[in-house]
Amino acid sequence: MDDNQPTAAVLGGSVSGLAAATGLLRIEEFDRVTVYERQEYDDKRVDCGEAINDTTLIPLPKTPENGFVNDIDGFQIRVYDGTDRPLDAPPLAKSNVCCESGYICERPVVERRWAAELEARGVEFRTGRSVSPTDYADIVNSYDYVVDASGQPSLTLKANGNASEYTGDMVALNATVEGDFSAYRNRPRIFFEGYVGYAWAFPKSDGHANVGIGWAGDRRPADYFAALETAAERNAFPVPDRADVNIATIPRGPSLGPDRVCDPEAKVFLVGDAAGIANRYQGEGICQGIRSAYLLTELIADGNESAYPRKLYELMRSEYRLARLMRGAWVEHEDIDLLAAVTEALEGLTIDDVTRRPATVMRRVAGRPATALELISDAGMIRRVYESYTDSWEYTSRGGP
Repeated sequence: MDDNQPTAAVLGGSVSGLAAATGLLRIEEFDRVTVYERQEYDDKRVDCGEAINDTTLIPLPKTPENGFVNDIDGFQIRVYDGTDRPLDAPPLAKSNVCCESGYICERPVVERRWAAELEARGVEFRTGRSVSPTDYADIVNSYDYVVDASGQPSLTLKANGNASEYTGDMVALNATVEGDFSAYRNRPRIFFEGYVGYAWAFPKSDGHANVGIGWAGDRRPADYFAALETAAERNAFPVPDRADVNIATIPRGPSLGPDRVCDPEAKVFLVGDAAGIANRYQGEGICQGIRSAYLLTELIADGNESAYPRKLYELMRSEYRLARLMRGAWVEHEDIDLLAAVTEALEGLTIDDVTRRPATVMRRVAGRPATALELISDAGMIRRVYESYTDSWEYTSRGGP
């Protein structure tokens, strides 16, 4: 070991942490990269986030052996008039969106194979033990750089007494079930049903799928498990066994101000969920987390890591903006027919269009003048448009980083 070469610790060995280790490994000057992960990769891990929209971000061959089990064409969005409907009720609207590089994955396999590849290239993994506050302090003092990919609330927030700043906006339940999914294996389904959130069925093969439901906002069911079961019944996918169901709280994105995203003096940087990176409209965080980790390591390679909060905001700004507007289509109007009209306008767009390109979506909606006029006729929606394009909604003070 050369004492003049920098070292780095990555806290958390899920996708964002693995991406950070991948990026750090590309920096020739680094002498040592160590990943701290509380679980063992051979054990069962969290069964969520298994629809990965841009698998080009993951440096593995896209094979079933690496966990990429279903190469999809895209997704079908279905809008219904509510949860209290006949089982055979047709959707108010359907829309097919494209996803050229998307896969439904066995995420534990993806992470296990990715970690094995990194270990073979010299990354050290310390697994099977949580990082305590004392451990955290020792790690920060022992390494030149620390990348916190530990999720939310992050180890850094806990260590600094700021864990209460975490804002978990979306509760999601999911499980893997067996059934007949052959009719829509190549185009998994997303169900909007009159609440802020959605249900889904993401086939991994003709015979099994990841299914679930998530909620955002203030209106939550009294019994989450019962709500998942009834969603399964009305949307015609198998009811999961309660023992197999995972529960996750997803950051609303962003939940942290720029002063919490990094500590330049201590060289501690937060990525992925730890930094509050998630799509506030549909909860997606896998690709966002990976992109944030690659951005950070590119800045470290250039000696410009102090720019990370600003660059991270620039990377995510369009996505935050569009999510704010799309969520407003329901929150401000609570008009399921309007949501159906907006959904139909998305037909044929890509997932990246729908999540990251406000101008593309707005052009589509503008092509339906009656829908566009109804959307902007509400004072709350006008406020959202103003706030989105002045960035005054982003943090408590105008302008963001």
